[in-house]
Amino acid sequence: MVDEDIRNIIEAVIENDMAAPKVPKKRVPKLKRIWKCHQVPDFLYGHRVGYYKGLAEGMILERYRRQLSKEEDNEVFEIVQPYIEVLRKYFAYYKDTHRRTKN
Repeated sequence: MVDEDIRNIIEAVIENDMAAPKVPKKRVPKLKRIWKCHQVPDFLYGHRVGYYKGLAEGMILERYRRQLSKEEDNEVFEIVQPYIEVLRKYFAYYKDTHRRTKN
């Protein structure tokens, strides 16, 4: 099981992320170019969820000198799961507001 303090840290990081100012939209073209992604909100969402998992892995590695077990990996997902809608709404800010039309 993931320790309660690790759970609390992950939840606090998520909540702090959602309270932080958003990166300016003018950076979106650079993000698309560098990471070669087309859906910036999806990329940022996936990147951030991966960050939370990596945070838990780092704490387990430092504390117990091992990787996350399969059960702990699932538990990290369960910690993030209640925040999924909030995270998606947060990153929806970066959606392309201009619709392209086909000629």
